[in-house]
Amino acid sequence: MQKIRFRELRSRYAAGERNFSGFMVERDDIAPGEHWDLGQFKGLDLSGIILRNSSIQDIGLYMEGVILRGADLTRVDLGESHFEGADLSNAILRETRIFQSVFEFANLSGADLTRAGLVESSFFYTNFSRANLNKARISNLHFVRDNLTEATFKGARFFNGVYFEKANLTRADFRGADFGVKDNNLFWAKFRDCRFEETLMPDGSVRSNS
Repeated sequence: MQKIRFRELRSRYAAGERNFSGFMVERDDIAPGEHWDLGQFKGLDLSGIILRNSSIQDIGLYMEGVILRGADLTRVDLGESHFEGADLSNAILRETRIFQSVFEFANLSGADLTRAGLVESSFFYTNFSRANLNKARISNLHFVRDNLTEATFKGARFFNGVYFEKANLTRADFRGADFGVKDNNLFWAKFRDCRFEETLMPDGSVRSNS
């Protein structure tokens, strides 16, 4: 995999280049005694960047508040990354691995997370409106106060305790999702104080609070 420093990537992006597929993105060299800070790239706009099959693990901790609208992150490993407050609206995250990562207050509206793996990550106050999580694998996760309006989970599989707490599930679509059998707790989704309005459940039934 070809390597590229994050500084060079930003420079080439500013010059109009967008396709960085298959790159290993590395942190920049810094002077002795200096260090990178969480959130130091807040507001950096990399909208539309293409990072298919790339590695950003070396910089993943520093993505707080970064703007990645419409970016293509297909099959990128986002494990142990920090995207708090980031804008990933309409981004492509198909088959991404999201493990022990932070997406609190992030904007994932309209994002495509088809077949993504979401495990042990933090999604508090996250905007998933109109997001596609079809056939995603979701495990050990809490969706707390998230906006899941019109999000789709068709064919998604839920493992080992997935909790929706005070989430907005208006017109969310769970048809064909595998909640499994509650008794063995292998594939179990639980809802607490959520808003249901024309929500489609796995068996096709419609659930509403009223």
